[in-house]
Amino acid sequence: MAEPIVHIEFASADFARTAAFYGQLFGWETQQNATASYMKFDGADGPSGGWVRADMVQSAGPIPYLVVTDLTATMEKVEKAGGRIIARRMPFAGGGDVGLVADPDGNVLGLGLKKRIDGKAEPTEKAARKAPAAAKAAPKAAPRKPAKRSK
Repeated sequence: MAEPIVHIEFASADFARTAAFYGQLFGWETQQNATASYMKFDGADGPSGGWVRADMVQSAGPIPYLVVTDLTATMEKVEKAGGRIIARRMPFAGGGDVGLVADPDGNVLGLGLKKRIDGKAEPTEKAARKAPAAAKAAPKAAPRKPAKRSK
């Protein structure tokens, strides 16, 4: 199955102006992070998204983000396919890790580790490689608490 775009980021030189524009045009609500380097939008169906402060952008255009199950392996595939790595791994504000790559034409893509439906991040790649050995260990039973008696 082809991976869909799940998040998109744009550049903004003026968050207040950007928030007013998209709020008036589409009814989007925005929220800045604590360091005023990022502003996300709410109220749109489809991918999540936001704006990066213009002096911090990694691309001349928008950055679409796609979900991957193994960030390290995908970075290797990017290089083998003729792309280049911009940022191998960095923390993502919503949880998990992301990397930035460029295709052979210079278009920047964000790659994020896949999350479970319940919102919890998948195990790290290192932990996932250790998981088969841990699965072989016998499961431990949880101690039982005595039931409370009703009066």
